[in-house]
Amino acid sequence: MVVIDKTDIAYLSIGEASTQIEAGELSPVDLTQAVLDRIEATDHLTNSYILVTKEAALAQAEAAAERARSGTRLGPLDGVPMGIKDIIDTGGVVTTNGTGAYRFRVPTEDATCVALLRAAGAVILGKTNTHELAYGGTTNNVHFGAAHNPWGLDRVPGGSSGGSGSALAAGQALGALGTDTGGSIRGPASFCGITGIKPTWGLVSRAGVSPLSHTLDHVGPMARSAYDAALMLNVLQGYDPNDLDSLEHPREDYTRGIDDGIAGLTLAVIPSLLRYCTPGVLAAFEASLKTLAALGARITEVEPTAGVDNPRALTTGIVQVESYDYHQSIFHDDPPTMGAAVRTRMAPGETALAHRYAHALDARKALEQQFDRTLKDNGIDAYIVPTTPYPAFPIDSDPDRDESPPMWMGHTYLFNISRQPAISVPNGFDADGLPTSLMIATAKWKDALALRIAHSFQWATDFHTRRPSL
Repeated sequence: MVVIDKTDIAYLSIGEASTQIEAGELSPVDLTQAVLDRIEATDHLTNSYILVTKEAALAQAEAAAERARSGTRLGPLDGVPMGIKDIIDTGGVVTTNGTGAYRFRVPTEDATCVALLRAAGAVILGKTNTHELAYGGTTNNVHFGAAHNPWGLDRVPGGSSGGSGSALAAGQALGALGTDTGGSIRGPASFCGITGIKPTWGLVSRAGVSPLSHTLDHVGPMARSAYDAALMLNVLQGYDPNDLDSLEHPREDYTRGIDDGIAGLTLAVIPSLLRYCTPGVLAAFEASLKTLAALGARITEVEPTAGVDNPRALTTGIVQVESYDYHQSIFHDDPPTMGAAVRTRMAPGETALAHRYAHALDARKALEQQFDRTLKDNGIDAYIVPTTPYPAFPIDSDPDRDESPPMWMGHTYLFNISRQPAISVPNGFDADGLPTSLMIATAKWKDALALRIAHSFQWATDFHTRRPSL
C-alpha cells in the first residue's frame, strides 16, 4: 500500500487538488483533514489563524465529497480548503477585524467574496490573523499575537494579510482571501514566498469587508501559483450593487490563454524603484529579467512617476482620513479597545483639513492617468519591479514602525493609487534563505495578462514550489 504524506497533500496546488478530486483519487474530506492536521501541528509556531472552524470545515468537505461522488462538482474550487482574512465577514462566525472592540462580533451574513467561494464549494477553514484593522504591514497584532513567517519564525510575514500569507507558506491552506490598501496582499506574498494578486479596482466586491480606505481598498486571492489565483479570481469577480465602488465589467475566464506565453511582450522596469533594494533582492530581480527575456519578452525602462511630488504622502493622507471616518467610534473608546500603534497612525485623520484631503483625491486620479498613459504611449504591456525592496525583517525590529505606508510598501502602494492589477510571485531567495519576489502590473482590466506573465515566469522557474522547514 502506498502511504501518502499528509504534508504533501497539504501543499497541493488548487489545480492539482481539483484534478485529483475530479478523478476520484483524493477525497475533499481527506484533503481538508490533512490541512487541519497541518494547522494543528504548526500553527503554534506561526499563529496564522485567529480561529479554526474545524467541525464546519469537515461538514463542508463531506458535502463536497458527496458532490464529487455523484458527478455534480461545482467547479475547480469545490472541496478546496481556504482561509479567510479576519476583516472579512463570515456569517455566524466571529469576525474581529483584528481589534479588541470586535473580539466577540458575529456577523449575520457572509461578505460577498466569502459567499462566492462557498457557492463554488470551497471549504472555509477559519479566520486568518491580520494587522489590527488592516492598518499596518507586520501582522504584529497586539490583541491576538504576532503572526510568524514560516521561512524564519523570528520574521514578520508582512501585513496586513500576514496570516493568510503565513498559512499558505506553512501548508495550512490551499488558498486564502486577502485585502490590499497599500500592499497588504502582495507584501505578505513577497515575504512568505507565495503568490498574491491585487485585482483591478472594482473587479472584486468589498461588501462585508471592514474598510480601511474606500479609495484604495481591494480584495483579492492569495495562493501558491498564478494559475491558482486565476481559478480563484474566476469565482470572485463580478459586479455587486452592495459595494458602491463595484464596477461593471464582462466576466472573463482568467485561465483562458494563460499558457500562451509572453513572446513579443514589452515589459518595463521602473529604475527609481530599484534604489533601495538590498543586494539579494536586486540579484533575484536581475535573474528574473533574464528569465523573462529568455521567454521572448523585450525588457525596457520607464518612469511613470516622473514629475509626481511624493506619492507616498498622498497615500498616507487618504488612508488617515478615511480610516478615521470609518473607525472613529472605537477610536474614542475609553478605555481604549484599539492598539496604541494603530491609534497613532489614525489620529491625524481626526484633524485633517478638508482641502488637503480633496487635493489628495485629485492627485491620486492624476497619477492613475499617468500610469495608464505611460503604458499606452510607450507600447508597454506591463511594469516589472521587485515586490518589496527587502525581504522579511525580524518581528522585534520593525524598520518602518513609524512609517505609513511602510517603506517596504514603497513599490506596492503605487498600484493601489493607479488601480491597476498587480501580482507578486516568488523569484528567489537571499543569502539568509528568505524569499524575494517579482511584481507584475498591467493596465486596468488586463488582469488576465498579468496572470499570464506570472504563470509564464512560474512555468520557467520553481520558486513557487519551494517549502519552508517548519
